[in-house]
Amino acid sequence: MASKTYAGRRNGYFQPLPPLPKLPTRQPPSGALINAILEYADFSQPLGGSRVCLRVSERRMKDPVIKELLGRETRRLADVSVFWDEEEGEIIQVLDAAAAMAEVAEPEETSEFDTFELTELALDYIARHQRRRRAR
Repeated sequence: MASKTYAGRRNGYFQPLPPLPKLPTRQPPSGALINAILEYADFSQPLGGSRVCLRVSERRMKDPVIKELLGRETRRLADVSVFWDEEEGEIIQVLDAAAAMAEVAEPEETSEFDTFELTELALDYIARHQRRRRAR
């Protein structure tokens, strides 16, 4: 089994995969988007104490008032949650799930030391094992 960074074997050598395209950087949620969540949230999940997680449902996102207020940014409502402290009347944290996913999706830089090649002995073992499986 070869490394994820190699496409296949040609002439006895592994050929590197082409580099992955860079993902566009996501902008943080705007103040208008956060304010819309605070004002129009129809989903509230208690977090303990006086803290709640506020979100806007898909049904509520279709509201013409919200669409007019946010425009193209309306679809970002599905990714953003606001942690709110009702007792203090302040935002604790804003979570942007899309930004978190973009960070996970970005490939790590690899060096020549992060990859490996199978030896001839290992390739021979794999070929013999595959022949045995086909024979069954």
